[in-house]
Amino acid sequence: MSTKEKGVKDRILETAVRLFQTQGYGNTGINQIIQESQTAKASFYDYYPSKDLLGKAYIEFYGKEQIILLEKLRSRSQNARDFIQAWTHILKRQTRNSEFAGCPMANTAAQIASSSPSISEEVKKLVLRTVEFLSIYLKEMQKKGQIPKNADTQSLARKIFACYEGVLQIWKLTGKISALDDLPEMVDAIIKSSGKK
Repeated sequence: MSTKEKGVKDRILETAVRLFQTQGYGNTGINQIIQESQTAKASFYDYYPSKDLLGKAYIEFYGKEQIILLEKLRSRSQNARDFIQAWTHILKRQTRNSEFAGCPMANTAAQIASSSPSISEEVKKLVLRTVEFLSIYLKEMQKKGQIPKNADTQSLARKIFACYEGVLQIWKLTGKISALDDLPEMVDAIIKSSGKK
């Protein structure tokens, strides 16, 4: 792919990412993406023959960004509490941005229901990859004695991810940013109870 072609494809995806995140996947039409990306209709369809393929590319893009963010937080955090506090801080900063509409995975999956198997599959892969990342991180913390030795880190990672999604949904439903402050407390409680039989 030439530099010019890559530029057009990237411009389309960047526009779609911005619009999907602010308006939602279901509320964004291809014509708006074509217009705002200043792309010829034929060129658009050369790169993305369907909205589903663009939606899949959007989830892939978000997934890479999510893992990069989590890697940065892991490298800067001394322990699981610091990691969750830093993640919460970033979520709060994002919610203050009027263009942030919550978790792209959950939002897109909710909007498409089961009408797009390729996007649904991409969302599943990203959720599993995120949970796996958290599980590996928790195993590292377990080796350092910060997580109970008998805790099932895979189960713990799923619960933490559920808390993350839950506080974002409560924020979306209520408009109260304070909902995000529950994340560190919930994760703390889950970690403390994880070693109990």
